[in-house]
Amino acid sequence: MNNYHTSCHILNYRELREAGWAVLKTDSVNLIFTLRDCYMLDVFDLDSSAHVAYLDFDIKKKIMLGDAFGSPAIGLPFTNQFRKTFGKDILPFKELRSRHNVGFFVERAYRNKGKKRLWNMDEVLVAIALEIAFEEGVEIFIIKPTGDRSRYYRNKFYAEIHPTTESDVILGIDLRSARKKLKHIELQEIKGKTHFFRVICYPDTIIKRPGNSTIS
Repeated sequence: MNNYHTSCHILNYRELREAGWAVLKTDSVNLIFTLRDCYMLDVFDLDSSAHVAYLDFDIKKKIMLGDAFGSPAIGLPFTNQFRKTFGKDILPFKELRSRHNVGFFVERAYRNKGKKRLWNMDEVLVAIALEIAFEEGVEIFIIKPTGDRSRYYRNKFYAEIHPTTESDVILGIDLRSARKKLKHIELQEIKGKTHFFRVICYPDTIIKRPGNSTIS
């Protein structure tokens, strides 16, 4: 086993899609990712029950990632099995969307260089959105970046300027290639379908990243 794999943490992407939640355990914090229709991704600190990040996207719209959907009335996809597994609920929670209008937000403490010492959670959220879109037949994922975020998407996710009649900058990510080139996430497939994300949750080092692995 090489250094890349020993430095990774595992997110069960397939469980997230099928059950509506999945846990990412790291050395500094344990996170639970949740998924609701249309699509609303949320991240909670499993230890403190704090709502720490969200990403809203809709592959049926011209702009798939832009503004937040607003504070939803629908509940989170937690089942009795979740309560049995963790022995707790995380509701009620402080809804981040009520304080922000952007479609993608991570609390400062959980960003790279934040006090939680957690790295690349932002990349995990975007990677989930890209993988879902790809599985639903999307080839180009369209983003309307807010503020100065254009460079962020271009550098981390290989986004390119997308032709449009709008005056604002619109970006497109080619899912056929970009999904498998992310610097800190390796997709692991089983019989041609992505099941796991291997995630580097540390600052960039000299760890060498191999090609994506496949289980037959």
